[in-house]
Amino acid sequence: MNEELLQYIWQMGLFDHEGLFTTNNEAITIIKRGNINHNSGPDFSNARIRINEADWVGNVEIHIHSDDWYLHNHHQNADYNNTVLHVVLFQGKPTQRQDGSTVPTFIIKDKIIESVLFQYQKLFKNEQTIPCQYFFPNIDHFTVTQTLERALFTRLERKSEQVFKWLNQDNQHWQTVLYKSLARSFGFNINGDPFEQLANELPLSLLGKHKNDALAIESLLFGIAGFLDNKLQDEYHSKLKKEWQFFRIKYGLSSMNNKSFKFMQMRPNNFPTFRLAQFSSLIHLSSHLFDRLIEFQKKEDILNLLNVQTQTYWNTHYTFAKETKKMNTELSSMSKNIIVINGILPVLFAFAKHTGNTELSQKVLDVLYSLAPEKNKITDFFKSLGIRIPTAFESQALIELKTKNCDQLMCLKCPIGHKVLKSKINT
Repeated sequence: MNEELLQYIWQMGLFDHEGLFTTNNEAITIIKRGNINHNSGPDFSNARIRINEADWVGNVEIHIHSDDWYLHNHHQNADYNNTVLHVVLFQGKPTQRQDGSTVPTFIIKDKIIESVLFQYQKLFKNEQTIPCQYFFPNIDHFTVTQTLERALFTRLERKSEQVFKWLNQDNQHWQTVLYKSLARSFGFNINGDPFEQLANELPLSLLGKHKNDALAIESLLFGIAGFLDNKLQDEYHSKLKKEWQFFRIKYGLSSMNNKSFKFMQMRPNNFPTFRLAQFSSLIHLSSHLFDRLIEFQKKEDILNLLNVQTQTYWNTHYTFAKETKKMNTELSSMSKNIIVINGILPVLFAFAKHTGNTELSQKVLDVLYSLAPEKNKITDFFKSLGIRIPTAFESQALIELKTKNCDQLMCLKCPIGHKVLKSKINT
């Protein structure tokens, strides 16, 4: 038993409400358990507790041991003077407020519903991929749907926070924010960080000065990324390097360490050099990209903006000086979906939130409901549990649920965890 679980038990009322008494043998009637407080101060506020015949409105504090009240110095803190009930598992010395008056104490230990503790042990003391894995076959469709919807909106809100950080860094310039978000998404998962660093090092305004010169854009991107600092027996590399040396002096630029870009255990079409070539083409061929995106009507309007082809050199190269057979350099359908999901929609959702554009935020959700889902270890795992994942809406929700809830053992804040703890489901 920990304090978080004890707070949850109080919040959800998972205990016998009959025959309650304080440690001074005063009858307790719980009229309202109060509102949980996620900030500093007492655990629950605006509770209404009847002790004997008197109704008290104030705060409820939860502790494993009543002596924790003193350990946390609540007896010296005026914020706790309006505590009307101290709920504990174990009783020590009497609880006193700052003025010396006694706080009524209720020992909840023998009143907790036994099945709650049993289910809690099952959740947190197993070696499955997620705590509730045993219970999944018995979780109703409504609870699963509710959980996924909440996870999806949490993910969009969390990604919006990153967008707003960029916005503050870039003087409220949405085009630059989109550029950084797209750069990170072109790095996909493993190279997202160095691609974002590249966008931070190379201002969009500088690329804009050479918008119509594809060679100049590639030389700037590959130069900043550190791929033009070495000497190779490759004519195209030499041409880019010559351009880069000119721009480096003209604009006072410096290179990143290209060792930050990962190539190991990757398919060639995911090599960062090849993705940089595609990103360069997008910058070169796209005009007023942000303005066009916020006016989109359907997913095809966004996907079509990613129909770009690289310079012909990349038809036979995944990286410099290593020729391969001729190939199609367009972004694959799956790559487009991932870039839309991770690079474009979060910016559009944040912009809709920033401007109060509810129509745009709904269109973002509509796109997620219409795009194909991602395929990865997380989605494969949930499919094995019988979860249907027809669209990106579900796959994004499940990725958020697994990484931010399940992996962090946040069961007490999850609708599925609530269902398990409040039920008598057996495995």
